[in-house]
Amino acid sequence: MINVCTTELMRETDRHMIEYIGIPSAVLMENAARAVADAVLNCGRSGLCAILIGPGNNGGDGLAVLRILAQEGREAVGILLCDPEKLKGDALLNYTIARNLDLPLTDSLDLIERASVIVDALFGTGLDREITDEKQIEAISRSNGAKAYRIAVDIPSGINGNSGKLMGKAFHADETVTFVALKRGHLLSRELECIGKILTASIGMTDETHKNMLEREQLIDGEAVRALLPKRKRVSNKGSFGKALILCGSEGMPGAAVMAANACIRAGAGLTRAFVPRGITSAFAMLPEVMVLADDEGIVDEQLYWADAVCIGCGIGNDANKQDKLLKTLKCGKNAVIDADALNLMSAERELLSLLNENHILTPHPGEMARLIGSDISAVLDDPVEIARAFSKAHGCTVLLKNAVSIIASPDGRLRYNSSGNPGLAKGGSGDCLSGIITALLAQGLSPFDAASSGAYLLGSAADKAFSLLEERLLTASDTAYALESLFELK
Repeated sequence: MINVCTTELMRETDRHMIEYIGIPSAVLMENAARAVADAVLNCGRSGLCAILIGPGNNGGDGLAVLRILAQEGREAVGILLCDPEKLKGDALLNYTIARNLDLPLTDSLDLIERASVIVDALFGTGLDREITDEKQIEAISRSNGAKAYRIAVDIPSGINGNSGKLMGKAFHADETVTFVALKRGHLLSRELECIGKILTASIGMTDETHKNMLEREQLIDGEAVRALLPKRKRVSNKGSFGKALILCGSEGMPGAAVMAANACIRAGAGLTRAFVPRGITSAFAMLPEVMVLADDEGIVDEQLYWADAVCIGCGIGNDANKQDKLLKTLKCGKNAVIDADALNLMSAERELLSLLNENHILTPHPGEMARLIGSDISAVLDDPVEIARAFSKAHGCTVLLKNAVSIIASPDGRLRYNSSGNPGLAKGGSGDCLSGIITALLAQGLSPFDAASSGAYLLGSAADKAFSLLEERLLTASDTAYALESLFELK
């Protein structure tokens, strides 16, 4: 997995490498500049490289990039968008070296349109105010309109390093070269198109203390998921891979239960049982692998006793027994995924929140999360990481806050992010499939935190695979379930 950090932790890590480990700050800047220069040299574009140079360490990186490119024989120019007399520290050092070497520096923006590559070294991850300087804004606008390949240093200028918020005007990068770890802003920004592909470069060494701190937040990837998925022995049977119970669906909404059950089967649960209102049992004719029981007598206790993992909430809005099912699920001691209408029921009957514990995974979208905390959706969207983390800690459960990049929070404070998937998932039924996948992984023995993380990644990756054939406008939630099987073959 790839580490993710806040800008505050990154500054602390830099300070630790400099003051405790003893790596000079100029060496860290040189290493960062080398990584950016390599990106320029490897991007496949020849010709002029224009480097936008800002007032801080990000500008210092840009000045060092200018020198390295000159050493490599690459035509490059530094466009000064700051007062060089106000440069300090390592930025001033690299400016002095550039002047002593008579490297090309200008304050004119006219070379931007002629450049084949543009490097954004204006502002780094510490930007906490809107960009208001007219010349800097013009430089960004002209860069965005140019036909050049655009590379951002650390994070595109105009994107906040922690929240991902737009700070006035953003540089539209084709590629971002960041250092040591991803920053939250890379993942949380609503301007993800500005980030481009991300390269994370190592610029120094951290000790075990800071290494462990950086691993508290991570972006989950395919390698990590493959390591987490339970190994399936050749000598095994259906009982070896867990029993999953689907408490979903209601009159008028049978599809939610069917999609959750289908995804559960395809994600590897050994036995999947759907306990649903009698009026929708016929909907499962398309899934002969699912054992379907009609909830005529309300015998949910027997089903919960049978199950290793439970999925409750998808489409249960009109189920007369939904409150009884949810209450008993919360009390039964089994691992459970709580989604959709079950979350809305908890929001309405807030005493149910006191029954949450480490066995439970909540999978809200921002609107459902807002209702759970008694707030509005804007508060969730403004600070989704801390909202998810605080709720998880307060209630002792795992929270998977769904969005373009989903956040998975563990009660012990760990965070994971999932960026797999595409806009085709923004359709009804995707959440039902996600709940079914996670339930299957719980039934097979994964911990709630690992199951939620892996499930989010698998849903997104299945959608990406289906997308390659169907395109996002044709993609449906069911397509992702059918694509799951090929992902498990990766093991």
